[in-house]
Amino acid sequence: MPQSTTSTRRSTSIRLGYIRLLDAAPLIIADRLGMFMEAGLNVELSREVGWATIRDKLAFGELDVAQALSPMPFVMQLGIGVVPTEVITGLVLNSNGNAITLSRQLHEEGVENGSDLRRYIKSGFRPRKLVFGVVSLYSSHHFILCRWLESHGIKPNEDVIISVLPPEQMVRNLSSQNIDGFCVGEPWNSLAVEEGLGWCPATSEEISRGYPEKVLATTERFYSYRPGDYIRMVEVLQAACAFCESPDNRKEMLNILSRPEYLNCTPRTLAHALSGTFPMGYGSERTGAFIRFCGDEVNRPDSIRAKWVLEDLVRYVKHDKLKNLPRTMLKRVYREPIFDQATNLVIS
Repeated sequence: MPQSTTSTRRSTSIRLGYIRLLDAAPLIIADRLGMFMEAGLNVELSREVGWATIRDKLAFGELDVAQALSPMPFVMQLGIGVVPTEVITGLVLNSNGNAITLSRQLHEEGVENGSDLRRYIKSGFRPRKLVFGVVSLYSSHHFILCRWLESHGIKPNEDVIISVLPPEQMVRNLSSQNIDGFCVGEPWNSLAVEEGLGWCPATSEEISRGYPEKVLATTERFYSYRPGDYIRMVEVLQAACAFCESPDNRKEMLNILSRPEYLNCTPRTLAHALSGTFPMGYGSERTGAFIRFCGDEVNRPDSIRAKWVLEDLVRYVKHDKLKNLPRTMLKRVYREPIFDQATNLVIS
């Protein structure tokens, strides 16, 4: 019998997962503007709730490719918190794009910066430890939060509690006072500031400028079966990253991202991270790039960026599997040759 249209679509489509965050923009733009289709790729976008879902669906083949936290391919290769899965990346989607947000209550109690926070914690004013949310313990958010706390004399593993929450649950938990702050990507920091629930003492660009934030992850299984499709996706998404970086495309980009099926957030809120002037709350602003999608080799998954991420993973996550790592780990996971192939690929 001839194969049905539905089964044919499923066998040739690429299931691409993403999270409701501003840095998913290249994936959404490439899909919405027909860039995947023009390249002969049948992509099915799937918005997921959190990073654990992305991880598990990649591991069990429910997603073929996904927007992923930059440490995730290492974590999955090593089988930390998940069945060992050979996950690789040939593209860094963006650098930076996160901020630390603290609660309005802390500000009202005299905390206006990191030094104030240290004094507040050491004073023992609260009957319990402060709780800060991150999207994953295996994320740049966790590493950046720890680095910022350490820079102000606060010990992340002793002085505070770090709790894992999906990105879109951060603001709700801040409002209900389940957490006292968080480190997350946009638009959730801006939303907390706009609603008067919190303020930002620092951005990831201030703490770790140029840090590789999200990558385009796939399994070795999918790549070995369909290498041409993955390479072509990398090529398309490089073009989408360039589109997102250009100020000329900002209005169109924000109108697309704000749609209910994508980020479901107002263009005004989304624009803060792209304007060059990021509102930190209480009348304070930070000027300069908050997030980078392209330029300065942002997208290249080279050994320098891979080493940066892996060293932070080893530093801030205590796990036996992170001891005595093989020398080949960097190049086995961050595949610069794929990026180079895609760069030289011309879509006909």
